[in-house]
Amino acid sequence: MLRELRLQRGIAQDAFALLAGVDRSYYGKLERGERQPSLAVLLKCAAAFGQPAATLVAAIEGQLKSK
Repeated sequence: MLRELRLQRGIAQDAFALLAGVDRSYYGKLERGERQPSLAVLLKCAAAFGQPAATLVAAIEGQLKSK
């Protein structure tokens, strides 16, 4: 879901990680599903996307339910 949102906005992975204040390699692992974000990281990503964390969580929840 993070990758989809980032690509929809046309932002490179390293640029988004910098914008969110998250280490680039850690963010890459989040996108690949190799790591699970802490609440703090989730809040940073939501802020970087310019949306409430609840919206991001709802989108992720919806994606998980459809699998």
